Amino acid sequence: MNSSFHRADFLCKSKKCVSLFVAILLLATPLWAQRPTTPPAQPQAKTPRIPDPTFETLLGADTYKLYGEVRNVGQLLSTGGAGEIVDPIIKLANPPQEFQSIIKFLKKNEEALATSRLLFTSWPARADVPNAFVAIEFATPEEAAKFSPKLETFLPTVLPPVPIEPEGKPNTPPEAKPSEAGKQPMAGPEKSSDRQIQTGKQPTSETRKETVPGSNPKPSPQEHLPFVISHKGNLVFISDKSFKFEKLHPPSSKALAEDQSFRIAHDRFSNESIFLYFSVALEDRSKPLASPTPVVTVEVAEPSARSESDPSTRPPSSSSETPDETRNVMLVGAPQSTPEPPPPVRTRQQQAQMNASSQMGQMLDLLGVGEPQWPEAVGVALVLDNNEYVVRAILIEPPERRKLLLPFLPQLLSGATYAAEAPQVLPDDTEVFVSASIDLSQTYEGMRKEAEIRAKASARQIQTSAKDAPLDAFAEFEKKAGFKIKDDLLPTLGNEIAVAGSLKTLQGVGVFGAPPPPKPSPSPGEATTDHTKGSDVFPMLLIAVKDRDGARRLMPHVLDGLGMGEANMIAQVEKHDDAEIVNYAGLFAYAFVGNFLVISEAATVRHVVEAWSNHQTLGSNTTYRNFTRWQARQTLGQIYVSPALMDSYREQLNKQAPKMDPALRDSLMSLSPAPQAISYSLTNEGFGALHELHLPKDLVIAMVAGTSASMSAIKQGSPETNEMIAIGGLRMVANAENSYSAGVGKGSYGTLDQLVAQKLVMLELFKNYGYKIDLVVVGDQFEAVATPVEYGKTGSRSFFVDKSGVVRGDDHGGGPATVGDKPIEP
Repeated sequence: MNSSFHRADFLCKSKKCVSLFVAILLLATPLWAQRPTTPPAQPQAKTPRIPDPTFETLLGADTYKLYGEVRNVGQLLSTGGAGEIVDPIIKLANPPQEFQSIIKFLKKNEEALATSRLLFTSWPARADVPNAFVAIEFATPEEAAKFSPKLETFLPTVLPPVPIEPEGKPNTPPEAKPSEAGKQPMAGPEKSSDRQIQTGKQPTSETRKETVPGSNPKPSPQEHLPFVISHKGNLVFISDKSFKFEKLHPPSSKALAEDQSFRIAHDRFSNESIFLYFSVALEDRSKPLASPTPVVTVEVAEPSARSESDPSTRPPSSSSETPDETRNVMLVGAPQSTPEPPPPVRTRQQQAQMNASSQMGQMLDLLGVGEPQWPEAVGVALVLDNNEYVVRAILIEPPERRKLLLPFLPQLLSGATYAAEAPQVLPDDTEVFVSASIDLSQTYEGMRKEAEIRAKASARQIQTSAKDAPLDAFAEFEKKAGFKIKDDLLPTLGNEIAVAGSLKTLQGVGVFGAPPPPKPSPSPGEATTDHTKGSDVFPMLLIAVKDRDGARRLMPHVLDGLGMGEANMIAQVEKHDDAEIVNYAGLFAYAFVGNFLVISEAATVRHVVEAWSNHQTLGSNTTYRNFTRWQARQTLGQIYVSPALMDSYREQLNKQAPKMDPALRDSLMSLSPAPQAISYSLTNEGFGALHELHLPKDLVIAMVAGTSASMSAIKQGSPETNEMIAIGGLRMVANAENSYSAGVGKGSYGTLDQLVAQKLVMLELFKNYGYKIDLVVVGDQFEAVATPVEYGKTGSRSFFVDKSGVVRGDDHGGGPATVGDKPIEP
């Protein structure tokens, strides 16, 4: 009964609550409907995030001409390599404090930079980018943000503030706003809340100084730091001015990493420590490239001829120069092209040899005539290996271009790849060896065309008839020789050409130059004293031969073509096993050895033949084989310099050790005693010529140490350095006298005061380095003597020079040197 009552009471109360809720809902609904409605929130469109720049996307292909990359920056100075070169420079040369500070900074931060890459560019192709730009890549953005303040603190110590140059309108980007006083604008077009670009502080405000009341001092000029430091993502940037990323890599330009030439060079040298890239294609094509020799064409020859015949078109004479005009003098050891003393009387044989050398020189000069064929781009890499430094360079060219051995010799065309055979003929004691594959037919065709152009230009200048026109060098040769070079001589020859000799060959003879006259051949009784080894100066020329009999028949006629036909009357034939030596009584000799024609002096040719007969050739030399093992079997050229170079350098250093600076002596004596060779190879992998040079590390360090010590000695004024400067000063005096005689002197030499007045001689060169000079002029002769100011302290030797240009000297206890003293070697 009670439960029924409670249930009814619960139902009655529930109905009342529901009724009340419905009534409230009915009243609230109209009121809620009268409120303004708010549309539902739409999802906001996210702004696409611009990715941080990387080395691959930072630069456009047409922004800079020069690009460089250093890999593993921190390891270069810590694990040898560049550190071993830097140490002697710091110890011996006393370099500027800024250089030492940079080295210390790199060593101090070598751990932070251990795996970093450093990018540097210069030579901009556009005007709206920095002239110098550096980027350093770190593993994470946090590491970049941590390193940036270190640069901001360090760089002002080596790059101090410079005055601000006044400008008409400040060139400030509209979006760049000064963050605060003393800071440069932000180096980028965009601002990011999570990656803030930071810059180094710039002291642009005037320097405040306390002034005395009543004074009116001039305000100090405003200054700013000559660089801007910024960072974005994991890159830290250093530039000479603010920049925008869209200027470094414009949207309309492809990335440098996508450029085909850059990709070829970068991929080829991806593992080297240091990489350089130069875009020759970005050079201004409107500027003509200088040719090593003048290019003479028929079109330009006619105006030249008219200018010679028409006085009104001649340029003004140089004699109109005023006597007070400043002359520029090149301080070189070689005499200038001014009147020389009468040449000594030459024998008939010597005169014939000189005429032949002159004719050959005229023909060989044509190798450099024409427009140089520069590559599209050049990539260079440097490897700092354990025992050697390796330099590699690739010249990137379109495949359809002519294959030149060197860009500045437009007529010297490369032949087919070859396995060098000249080392199988050369003696095993050969110290210098240069070999190349040359397409003789194509090279001759190009030289012949240039020779014909020169001959036509010469005929127009002298206004001669076609019948009396002078022949070009090759036509004249063929007329005298009685055969055709293209049809008769070239088919007998191969592609490999080699030049070899001793270290003195490098000093005394150029590769294609005419050597000095050899000594007369020894008599039969004296031949045994020097025939085992040839001259130390006269080189060996080796030409590959395909038809030995044909070449042998033509050799006497070759001498006819060179104007030396009379030498055939004194030719002597010597038999040596399978080889036959033809000796021209001291002029020269040649022999067919193996597959080569060998040309040199008689003693040298005998030495080649005997070494080949005894199988003692360069190809069997263990040292040569070891140091050229890295080369490809098929090459286009190679160079080998034996360890004798290091031996001679070490021997010279040992002689100078007693007088050497202790620090230098200790540095050099710590080097490895084992000498090494220098080797070079030229190949072509399809994209262009690939040059590779291997240098012994100890040789490079020794040369750097010696140069550093010389620089230090010049600063300190050691006696040995003073003597070297005095020798160079007397050569300068001889050149100055020649210039004076050919100019204002009108055939007469000048006194010391006259040379100084014409600014041809600087007396400070002697005064500042412990020597005094006396110059005496008598008639058409002059004599200059340099003596030490304090004998034994500023120098020991005295020196002498006259109009011959030969500097002589010896130790005279402070007295003057004379013409009887021994010549000083250059």
